[in-house]
Amino acid sequence: MTLFFVFNFTMQFCGQNPELGNSKIDLKTFSVKFNVNDFYKNQIETHKKSLEFYSQGKTKEAFSKELLKDYKFVENVDTLFIDKDKYLLLYLMKGMDTKDTLATFGSIRFQKLDMITNEKKYFQSLRATSWAYKDNKKNFNNLKNELQNTYGNPKIIVETFEHGEYYEWVTKDFVVNLIVDIDEESDGKISFATKLYLTDKNEYEKLKSNVFGKTKYYWIY
Repeated sequence: MTLFFVFNFTMQFCGQNPELGNSKIDLKTFSVKFNVNDFYKNQIETHKKSLEFYSQGKTKEAFSKELLKDYKFVENVDTLFIDKDKYLLLYLMKGMDTKDTLATFGSIRFQKLDMITNEKKYFQSLRATSWAYKDNKKNFNNLKNELQNTYGNPKIIVETFEHGEYYEWVTKDFVVNLIVDIDEESDGKISFATKLYLTDKNEYEKLKSNVFGKTKYYWIY
């Protein structure tokens, strides 16, 4: 699979959407028609401008408080080629500070928010990540309870999974997946990354077969 960074591509926008850095996304009311480009566009432009300043040796301007005032770090905007003429756009984004909240589901806050669109820039899937340390999966269990209260009991439950637990719900528009990554830090502390996925139900099987697990970026197992 060929991957290359994309920061300069033509964007077409429709409808009104929140912009990253100005609004938090409520994942309970998230729409499958969400305009991903509208959400990320200002951050991409800010990233490009910062890179241009830096390449010109204008370090002060590149990292100025005014430029980065509402900026959320663009990790990458990549193109994922799944066939010769077919590709997806993968937007990888996280907060500049661990306290930044990019999305919520009930009482749970997410500090990292990644999305995939198809070549026509229509939403395909998102991954929202919420981090916690030494909480014995309390954050994860709270989100699981929120999801059960919203969607009912999960369709798939795996509790002997490599990372502990895996849950899946199917709604009118989405396949909803929940997992937890458990990592031991160098100082011996345990961190828990709770990951919530919303995937367009009509695209799920195709993505599962052709995309998920075939990119260097971890997505749904």
